[in-house]
Amino acid sequence: MAKPSGLQVRNIIAAVLMAAAFVWNLVIGGPWWVSAIVGVACVLSVASAFLNRPGDR
Repeated sequence: MAKPSGLQVRNIIAAVLMAAAFVWNLVIGGPWWVSAIVGVACVLSVASAFLNRPGDR
């Protein structure tokens, strides 16, 4: 298994933080549109980490 690139690590950390923000916003009863934006950003970050695999160049 290849070592993850710096961009992958950054995207994974961002996805984890955004997932935590998504859950926190749901728990406190925040606006639905904030959850939607954070959820889409989390999905895009995970997709970017997947597409930037070091072994797939």
